[in-house]
Amino acid sequence: MRVIYRGDLDGCVCAAILMDVGLCDSLEQAHPKDMQEGKVDVTSEDIICNLPYHPNCHMWFDHHSSEMNRSDMPNDFTGLVDVAPSAANLVYKYFVDEHSALKKYEDLVHDTDLVDSANLTLEQVSNPHGTILLGLLLDPRTGLGMQRDMTISNFQWVSGVPELLTKHSVEEILAMPDSAERVDRYNEMQAAASDFYGANSHMDGNVIVTDVRGKDVPPANRFLIYTLPGLSNGNISVRIADGKKGEFDTISVAHSIFNRTSSVDSGELCKGYGGGGHRGAATCQPALFDSDTVFHEIVSACKK
Repeated sequence: MRVIYRGDLDGCVCAAILMDVGLCDSLEQAHPKDMQEGKVDVTSEDIICNLPYHPNCHMWFDHHSSEMNRSDMPNDFTGLVDVAPSAANLVYKYFVDEHSALKKYEDLVHDTDLVDSANLTLEQVSNPHGTILLGLLLDPRTGLGMQRDMTISNFQWVSGVPELLTKHSVEEILAMPDSAERVDRYNEMQAAASDFYGANSHMDGNVIVTDVRGKDVPPANRFLIYTLPGLSNGNISVRIADGKKGEFDTISVAHSIFNRTSSVDSGELCKGYGGGGHRGAATCQPALFDSDTVFHEIVSACKK
């Protein structure tokens, strides 16, 4: 079986568990937009994790509310789709009763729940360690994929993490040279990232608005912005960044994890523009000709 997964902590833990139960012979990282647009060739030998459904797949595991609210949500698939703090949580629950050895992943799944549901403390955001740190390094939104001078590419590193998780502790993985290189780069850039996001963000009512298109964006965890002076009172953020060159921009909408008063359903909002996600965090990728309009419409929709 091939596991098609999102290249973040949640996807990597899903893949590791599937490897351990003998259902993963190969891996394929995919972006949700490519799945939605049918750009990934899916067959009956594929298991989809943490990504939109494809009717050809053998199994499907997902926890995104925008997928569950689809008008064409299937009801006859094999796998598990439900409200949960992570997709890894669902994969673990699906298999653990028949594979008791999977209980070794219990703590890892718990920490993955915290990262993927953004259930973190200010201390965990400001001074991450262990699985929290690994999750931030793996998160595409942190931006380490744009650091082109690493020993191996971020794609290669992320591709190797699932197998490492089956054999090593998180602390051992973080100490490995390719991981340690990313830990060092992440730590080096946090002061610069604070200055960068402070300079490229402003408040519009209750909304933290950030535009980093055309900018050299330093790596930073996605929760940093909620800790910055002048921005910490916001309860929701809207960020626009360069997407695929010449095709689209990427807009991210997310509730503050320290001021949880926004009533906006981010997933449903972005779904209206061809994207999706959760109530608390979602993305869409509007075409370049339309991205400014979509950006302003989304900011306006979040001002309540």
